[in-house]
Amino acid sequence: MQRARRHTLIALLLGGGIGAGIYWLSGYASLALVAGLCWACGLGLTFRIGRLYPAYATGETWADKRWTGLSVGLVTLAALTGVSPALPISEELRLGLGFLVTGAGVVAYAAGTIAVLERVEDSSTGASSNAGTSYSADDD
Repeated sequence: MQRARRHTLIALLLGGGIGAGIYWLSGYASLALVAGLCWACGLGLTFRIGRLYPAYATGETWADKRWTGLSVGLVTLAALTGVSPALPISEELRLGLGFLVTGAGVVAYAAGTIAVLERVEDSSTGASSNAGTSYSADDD
């Protein structure tokens, strides 16, 4: 099985499992569907980044990790504290909302990363392909 298909299958299975678990616990189909979709897309995008852009792995220094830490920290804070026990909702719904917020954060981070990587890649290939182009003003 090709690596891309295997990664897609893993993302779909994990997203489907998360969605099924949330539905089983909370009974809210829309919450389960959207949370499962977020997790499947987020994992799929993360696998895509690792497959297509392995050289862009985050480094080991604080300067490399600060934006990842900010993203993960704030999404975790929103999922655990924002959907807090002080809210008048059931524990099952609170858990489902926490998974939804975290899954949406994974998608946002991965989609933003891919957007920047594709822009950088397009800029570098565009600059090199135009290097040999001759314009009429260059011949004067």
